[in-house]
Parts: sequence; structure tokens; C-alpha cells
Amino acid sequence: MDIKSAVVKEITVRAPAGRVWAALTDSATIASWMDDESAAIEARPGGECRFFDGSTTGHVVKVEAPRLLEYTWRQAEWPSEWADSNVAWRLTPIGTDSTRLELTHSNFPNESERASHDDGWDEYWLRPMVEHLEAGA
Repeated sequence: MDIKSAVVKEITVRAPAGRVWAALTDSATIASWMDDESAAIEARPGGECRFFDGSTTGHVVKVEAPRLLEYTWRQAEWPSEWADSNVAWRLTPIGTDSTRLELTHSNFPNESERASHDDGWDEYWLRPMVEHLEAGA
């Protein structure tokens, strides 16, 4: 993977790894922090995922609970000839009450999509998820 063409985010969340894992793999929890009742994920290889009122879809590739989650990512507006991109989450517990979270989003169809997603991950995913987790919701 060409890391220059990927979006990579690393943050520390003040929440135990089990809660962070649930925020990534439990449909009800995702719907809650995302404020999107249609958000869903089947956290098993081959399972479907749907976010942002269905404008983003994909299929789960790998699950190694509670440390690794990988799935494909496709925007509804992408032309059919564009391949799906790939999202990988890696969780590392820090003590009992914090988690290092690494996101790698790769295989973008072009630089414009990569740049757009770079900002989007912060604004639409990481910020609301971390606020939810750190508020103890």
C-alpha cells in the first residue's frame, strides 16, 4: 500500500478498548453516535455495512475482535468503474481506560477523493465517535 495515497489517523480515546470496539462494530451504538438510525454493520467476514443514510456501503473483510476491523468502502456517487476503497481500524489498549485507535483508509480512486475523506473522517466520524465515547454515553 502506498501510504501517501492513504488517509491515516491515529488518536488516543479515553475509553476502554471494549467500548471503542462496540462504537465500531455494534449497529445500535454506531447509529447512536452517528445520529443515523440506518447505520449498520454485520461484524463478520462477508457482512454488510452501511453508513450515512446508505450513502456509504461496504463489506466486512476481516474481524479480529477487539483489535482489528477491516471493510470495503464505497460512496454511492462513485462511478461503477471505480474500485471500492478499504478501511482498517486497529485498536491497542492503553491501560484499562484508554485506547489507541489507528484508522487507515486506502485504495482511493483519485487524489480528490482521498483529500475529501481526509477531512471527512475527522468531522463526520472520529470527532462525534470520540465525543460519544469520552462522555461515557
